[in-house]
Amino acid sequence: MRAHVLALPVALLAALPVAASDADPLAGETVSVADVAGPLSADPAAPLWESVPALDVLSAPQRTLRLDDAKANQALAAAAPLTVKVRAATDGKDLAVLLDWPDPTEDRARDATDAYGDSAALQLPQRFGAGQRLPYVGMGDPAQPVVLYLQRAGPDAGHPISRTAVAAGFGSTTRAEAGDARFGMRWAGGRWRAVFLRPIAAPGTDLARGLLPFAVAVWDGARSERGGNKALSGWKLLRLARFPADAAYGAELSAGRRPEDRGDLARGRQLVQGMCSGCHLLPDRKVARPGIAPDLSEIGIIATPAYLRESIVSPSAIVVPGPNPAQHQDRSKPVAITSAWPRSEAFAWSRVDASGKVISKMPPYASLPPADLAAMVTYLMTLGRTP
Repeated sequence: MRAHVLALPVALLAALPVAASDADPLAGETVSVADVAGPLSADPAAPLWESVPALDVLSAPQRTLRLDDAKANQALAAAAPLTVKVRAATDGKDLAVLLDWPDPTEDRARDATDAYGDSAALQLPQRFGAGQRLPYVGMGDPAQPVVLYLQRAGPDAGHPISRTAVAAGFGSTTRAEAGDARFGMRWAGGRWRAVFLRPIAAPGTDLARGLLPFAVAVWDGARSERGGNKALSGWKLLRLARFPADAAYGAELSAGRRPEDRGDLARGRQLVQGMCSGCHLLPDRKVARPGIAPDLSEIGIIATPAYLRESIVSPSAIVVPGPNPAQHQDRSKPVAITSAWPRSEAFAWSRVDASGKVISKMPPYASLPPADLAAMVTYLMTLGRTP
């Protein structure tokens, strides 16, 4: 096994998501929430934040999504993962989360069809805890919805354009009240800071827990990013020390991150390239047609080991809807009454069976040997983390 590992590129070995301490596999995924005297402010320039430690959170461009905008798509192709620094604080009544990320230009929404403001979002699951799987990180899923807090840099520097919403998958975002939320954005010195502040206890999403999952997203207006065209993180955790952490939930979240869970990296690379590259794009094997299946080039940034394992063994457990259903046409079929060719089913990521259930077009690999499954997950978790 050692000989196989040593044969891998050094950068790939460095990308292994090994926790800060094997005794705490979640250490590298967790933001320690500072306990402070209240009241909290939504001002990103508040002195409080200078003394609060940050967690560096990688966020990946969503390459599978294409817009009807050549300029935006060209910018997306050249985009690279970026690091968002996340800090958090609570006074026992409210919770404030600060995002801090690099952006060389300050772009504000204007009254124009081709101008887009820099934006940020905080995502929380509606339901979480022991026995509950995490929602799909891309706007949730029908069984596990998410709460969204969004803000965009508007014309007035002191007042971001903000809203709260719920979602249960791509294209399902619906405005909704989610507590008395407050927002703040500030650009200075080539960096944005955005604060999301809400009560600990609010209707539908009580955050009085020791471990609170969250994800973040940011948009760069200079690259015409909007909608699903953004940089997205995976699920991370807020540790609120004033509330007890559920050991059972911590154990569930640690699955796949413990030393005993990791597989043979070289074997995983071999299996993934051999089994997956016909449909999925990979960093060092891009033979599949773009859009025929999700792009896995940076899946290690946004996925958890548990999600990857389930996606391989039971891909219909969470069916990811294709974000561009009309991107490809089937010109071998008759033109519809709308004078348009029907979409090509080759680029549909799912189908509906006779009972009306949505089924992933990816075959399940439930019979994979456990060692091979662990190896594939270990390799997939490195993707996007290499230079």
